[in-house]
Amino acid sequence: MSNPFATRMKRGVIKTCPACGKAPLFRSYLKVEPVCPHCGEDNGQHRVDDAASYFTVLLVGHVVLAPILLIEAFWLMPVWQSLAIVLPLMIGITLLALPYIKGGVLGALSAAAAGSSKT
Repeated sequence: MSNPFATRMKRGVIKTCPACGKAPLFRSYLKVEPVCPHCGEDNGQHRVDDAASYFTVLLVGHVVLAPILLIEAFWLMPVWQSLAIVLPLMIGITLLALPYIKGGVLGALSAAAAGSSKT
């Protein structure tokens, strides 16, 4: 039997409804569809707030910034050139990752709510 927490979180990461996995989770870039049109799950009840932003910054900071700082130690370039490369890269990766991470957090909250309602 599969782990329902992992299943719901995975469905959230791929931006589908954590309960059924069939309907899209977001109406637009980060706007959550309040009620799933396929299964009727109330996805609007889960308050993600700043958790998705926090995890996105944490992930991007470790995955992108750490290697860039290592490259800076071995390859000398002017500060303006370094910033011209690093800032757009960081902004782009952050904006790309944010909806997926928000979906994962929402899936985890959905799994926690589903688990607590069964007891």
